[in-house]
Amino acid sequence: MLVSGLGPKAEHHLLEIGFNPRPTPAGGWRLATAPGGTGPLTVEPAGAPHDGGAISDSGPRATREETAQAACGLMHLYGLREGEGPRRLGLDHTAVVRAVVTGQGALAGLLARARGLSPGRVRVDPTAALLLTLGHYLAIAEAAPDTYTPRAIRTDPPEPTGHADGTDRTALLPRADAGLPPPFLTRDGRWVEIETFRAHRWGALWQRLGADGVAIGRAWREHAARQWTARCTMPEALHRAVAAHSLAELRDAAHACEVAVVELQPPDRYRPCPRPWTSRTGPVPVREPVRTSLPHDLPLTGLTVVECTRFLQGPYAGRVLAMLGAHVVLVELPDGDPARGIEPVVDGCFAGFRALHRGKHPVRLNLTTPAGRGALRELLDTSDVFLHNWPVGRAERLGLEPETLWRTHPRLICAHASGWAPFRDPLLPPVASDWSAQAHSGLAHAQRPDDEPPACSVATLLDTLGGLACAEAVLAALLRRETTGVPTAVETSLLFAARLLLNGAKRPPAGPLFHPLPTGEGHLALVDTPRARSALGLPPGADRRAFVHALAGDSAANWEKHLNASGAPCARVRSIHDVLTDPALAGHLVYENGVHVTTPWEFS
Repeated sequence: MLVSGLGPKAEHHLLEIGFNPRPTPAGGWRLATAPGGTGPLTVEPAGAPHDGGAISDSGPRATREETAQAACGLMHLYGLREGEGPRRLGLDHTAVVRAVVTGQGALAGLLARARGLSPGRVRVDPTAALLLTLGHYLAIAEAAPDTYTPRAIRTDPPEPTGHADGTDRTALLPRADAGLPPPFLTRDGRWVEIETFRAHRWGALWQRLGADGVAIGRAWREHAARQWTARCTMPEALHRAVAAHSLAELRDAAHACEVAVVELQPPDRYRPCPRPWTSRTGPVPVREPVRTSLPHDLPLTGLTVVECTRFLQGPYAGRVLAMLGAHVVLVELPDGDPARGIEPVVDGCFAGFRALHRGKHPVRLNLTTPAGRGALRELLDTSDVFLHNWPVGRAERLGLEPETLWRTHPRLICAHASGWAPFRDPLLPPVASDWSAQAHSGLAHAQRPDDEPPACSVATLLDTLGGLACAEAVLAALLRRETTGVPTAVETSLLFAARLLLNGAKRPPAGPLFHPLPTGEGHLALVDTPRARSALGLPPGADRRAFVHALAGDSAANWEKHLNASGAPCARVRSIHDVLTDPALAGHLVYENGVHVTTPWEFS
């Protein structure tokens, strides 16, 4: 099943980043007024009719948030946290991703026009946009198919569970020794995430709290791998250790060990943000050198990006810029990025690392030495963008902050993918990660229905969205430089990405169809409408158990066909393996030293 449409959030996002979008009959927008004065440009979803004809379609398409989450594999990944089957993420995550990728396409199209190319239309593929954010999971699953298999599976068919809410507890059950995923609950009733990137600090904290070494080691392996595995189960001994301490006591112990304890904040902790970056301009406009562009060039062909990043957020930004044609130089540690050696390995490199850095050109430098920093500055002499995701203050200590670089590189775009921008409060969590940012921003509450305790998604949300936002900010800065000559420093963050997701979000109410339903085979995400109830022969007040009973006689794949044909939107929940093998999605995946997602933009 493909995802259809870019959605109203995309139009709103175009407005927020400075465009004046005018709707077109094909479900897109004509950008009559654009930043920098370039244009006009039409942005439309891929598959839209350009000649007045109907959209050709071989089957139903996902048009709603819940069906898009089901179709692209997100529900499957999100459900790995509990191990009880696929679950819905209570945020408009796919809509926000489509919005930011639409903004990227618009900015890239206008940048291409400003550089002498002549695209008049940008087609944005919403399915490819969503799969792009799951690229590292797809690459790992293709190399090691069992990675995202549920840890324990019941083979008996669904039966009445006896739970009053009808929640499905029959399909997947956790292992007896699995423990529980974070967050942890303190003695005084406060939910917290515990975060560090250092194994010795992790061990020191849990030893101080009284946990045994075996449990500590097993927990660290889960904790350190969660960005790749989408699950993180902590032994019950660690939960008991936290439960024996108050929040104040836990924070004192964590401070002594240089570990972050992040209390889960309410969803109104921060105001939503419309534009996910801040910017400051260089001192004087700089005349652009004359460039020669060929008609078939991509928008960033001929531009060079120097990327000093690790983990996920920064690499995703660089990956997007490479997909748009930039020559991306990846600066690694002197011995290479340690992530290269993680299993599964494909042709000598970790599959997830290859997915993030495909198309980049690695070099190894020791930036702690004058020679290494000198070599980096030589790279910047012929570069257009300097991208990094270092902790706040490192660029200044290395003499690589924008104001210093602009003295010798006056055309340079500087981009920082950070944790907490635009804030510099010393009371912010000392460790910024996808999960500490979810906890601190309020997303842990906002993503769960109101009858469930708060919890962070273990599947990455903010690293990927933050990377997309950083790439979008770089495109905006390049467009400004191309049209005004002014260089810009942009900063995005995990917190900015969270605030994008919180824009207009409310904690979702619980309902019988909030999470996908088990069927005779597989799970089905069904939108709760009168037509859906009528098609299943259910009364208006039917509860979840009644839906489960009605769907038990057929497979999710068949229900997807029949109910959509009856006008009841639904989607079979695809696993990551299903995404890799679904014929409808084959055109969005390329197999070349692993699997990667096709570019979501087409410029014509």
